[in-house]
Amino acid sequence: MHTDIFDFEFSAGSALDVGILRDSNQDRVISCPEIGFFAVSDGMGGLARGGETSEIIAEVMPGVVAEIARELKGAKGGKDAKDAKGATANPNRYGNILGERVRIVSDNIFDAVNTGYIGFGATLSCVWLVGNAAVYVNLGDSRGYLLPRYRWSVRQVTDDHNVAGELVRLGEITKEEAQHHPASSRLTQFMGMPAPAMPDIFVEPIAPGDRILVCSDGLHGMLGDGEIRRILRSSKWPNAVSKNLIAAANRAGGNDNISAVYIKIGAEKD
Repeated sequence: MHTDIFDFEFSAGSALDVGILRDSNQDRVISCPEIGFFAVSDGMGGLARGGETSEIIAEVMPGVVAEIARELKGAKGGKDAKDAKGATANPNRYGNILGERVRIVSDNIFDAVNTGYIGFGATLSCVWLVGNAAVYVNLGDSRGYLLPRYRWSVRQVTDDHNVAGELVRLGEITKEEAQHHPASSRLTQFMGMPAPAMPDIFVEPIAPGDRILVCSDGLHGMLGDGEIRRILRSSKWPNAVSKNLIAAANRAGGNDNISAVYIKIGAEKD
């Protein structure tokens, strides 16, 4: 696959599963390879209408991202126009605008449907392939990872917006302790929260052979980084990798809904 704003070829696959212990699935996967945008959204189980929130996000975000792409590509002669060599899109500019639109979507959800109490809420972790980078935007505790081609370990790019994540950043507990900490389910930021939402934006340089994972806590809550790294290299077929991740999370207990998007970066475009 390729787009006109990303410097490399890429392939992508996704998978979604209810897990072992849940009766319904409040996770949603967003896959828009034609514009290089991918995301997961996890409806908050502690809220009455968390699943509806993730559904709204899955319906709205593809159009939001497509609109940003049209706006920036329409700036003739600007920094985001294509030159003779190929894509010259500015990842930082795209990321800043995407982060602002995610904030607006979150605030609109709260304004439209929360009357007197917070009944709607979901995570959103997304990645947009732009220029020579992967742009991650995150609200909640779904995660974005990066496994560079020549590195042994997978790296969590996004921060967890939950109380356990705050304790990790304060140095009070380790990342491993946070994985099963009671406070890991208490989100500090999410889509549909009281305004203003403050999504994180991360811009990561990308090279051929790099691997990207976006997933819900139903996956990273069951698998350690070492197991995730091993599975990301388990097949050359993206859909197979995504299904392998789901199967491993279910073997580990499948305590929650599980969603995963896997992206393999290919050669630079001619």
